[in-house]
Amino acid sequence: MKRRLPVHAVVGLCVFFAPAAALCRAQSAAVGSAPPAAQRSGTGDDADLPATLTDLMRTSRARYLEGSSLIKAGDSAGARIAFDEAVDLILMSYWDLPSNPALNNYFQDLIRSIQRDESRYLRADAADGQEPEKAVLDELAELDLIPIQVDPALKDAVDADLLNSKYDIPIVVNESVYKAMNYFLSRGRKYFIDGILRSGRYVEMIERVFHEASLPRDLMYLAQVESLFKTNALSRAKALGIWQFTKGTAVRYGLRVNSYIDERSDPEKSTRAAAQYLNDLYAMFNDWSLVLAAYNWGEGKVQSLINKSGVTDFWLLAGLKRRMPKETKNHVPLIMASIILARNPENYGLPAELEPPVAFDRVTVSKRISLKTVSSALNVSVDELRQLNPALKTGSTPPDYPDFELKVPAGLGGYFTEMLASLPAVDPKTERMFDGEYKVRSGDTLSAIAARYRTTVAELQAANHLRSPHSLRAGAVLQVPERTNVRPSPAPLSASNSGTRHQVKPGETLQSIARIYGVSVETLQRANGMMNTFLPAGTWLQIPPKENPPGNKF
Repeated sequence: MKRRLPVHAVVGLCVFFAPAAALCRAQSAAVGSAPPAAQRSGTGDDADLPATLTDLMRTSRARYLEGSSLIKAGDSAGARIAFDEAVDLILMSYWDLPSNPALNNYFQDLIRSIQRDESRYLRADAADGQEPEKAVLDELAELDLIPIQVDPALKDAVDADLLNSKYDIPIVVNESVYKAMNYFLSRGRKYFIDGILRSGRYVEMIERVFHEASLPRDLMYLAQVESLFKTNALSRAKALGIWQFTKGTAVRYGLRVNSYIDERSDPEKSTRAAAQYLNDLYAMFNDWSLVLAAYNWGEGKVQSLINKSGVTDFWLLAGLKRRMPKETKNHVPLIMASIILARNPENYGLPAELEPPVAFDRVTVSKRISLKTVSSALNVSVDELRQLNPALKTGSTPPDYPDFELKVPAGLGGYFTEMLASLPAVDPKTERMFDGEYKVRSGDTLSAIAARYRTTVAELQAANHLRSPHSLRAGAVLQVPERTNVRPSPAPLSASNSGTRHQVKPGETLQSIARIYGVSVETLQRANGMMNTFLPAGTWLQIPPKENPPGNKF
């Protein structure tokens, strides 16, 4: 039997969880593209705040500004550390966010500012598309819900929420779900706000796709727990994208994954694949909690556990000792918590206004064309085209994909369609995989990069505002001064190596080239300073002398 709260209790909960609307509006209006508004101590409402609170916000602001400077300089790793510290200063303080509207509003603005900086300055890698980000799923996998203490006021708020909300899937609210909610409202608050704000880019699209597939809308918050709605989220298990598909499952559901394109990062195509997968799982288990568990752990493992135990209820299966991994036991409660919080965020002091949907036009491209050519034709940046097309792994549209749909900024689709025929196609024999940016790898030096791209150390320093040629950081993206019709020079042969060079043809792999020349893949990687096996057509490889056959000493 559902119980109703007395009126005074509901009013008290509103005071406890909801930020002061007038103050939030006043401060949010002042934010614009500047750092969080509540950081401006000594003006407006801040003059009435306790000194310890303004000091906290000042210190947090200093770390945010440091991170903002670092990310603008190309140091994304250092920026993330500073951004995390700016956030953690607030979350680790003794100040309670829901009951301190000014601090809560500052915190929401802080998350938005960090998100805006990362969107604007976190550059895509010139060869590999967007720089992968660590999937939140890996961190949530290590989360221990057991010791989390649940605020009694939170339980009352959820009870009141359930009385007035209708969900698309059966919502189970138990101690595990309460603890998951408590985590998202405390230590995990930065994750939750980051993901829920970003979800605005894709909510309308996901709703449409799920409606066409006859799927419950609330299942979209599976992506909140899987990836925080990041198209480039990459897990330790090499699952990628909003829906965290492994390569095998992606290919199974019709997504292309090759050297030129990875449609796990395409928001709509991956959502259609996820919808099909979720429907297949429901046909198998006929229970949404089991579906969510199977999505995380694998349908075969969940079915095997059901067969061995005879138990068909997720919560009872989760209670079986040493049978289900902790990650899967957490997965379903975290999704249930996400659904409740996302449905009525203002009830819990969370932002209700999401990012706007991504706007673009689609143009079918029947020939291979470089993003740089499109950029020049439309007078838009290559970065903007990459952000609209996160599945692209090179600087061009993929080969052997005659119906590929390239996304261009909204309003430019008709113009681009008209001029497409006059734009040159990429010639695989002379294709430039380099497009003006270079991502620094461990061991790189400015002199080596300058030699490879036929420029000078001084020009590289000037183009990237580097004070010293020794101030390189792995992961930073350098702007390389362009040379007309110049490809990167082949890596020079070392004095001790009199091998030959090989230009990679379409379809060739490191394994096939290693077999041709009688060397190992590892030897090829060492000779060419390769960290992985990604091998675009047109690349020049240094081939070392043939290795001695096994058993030969000389």
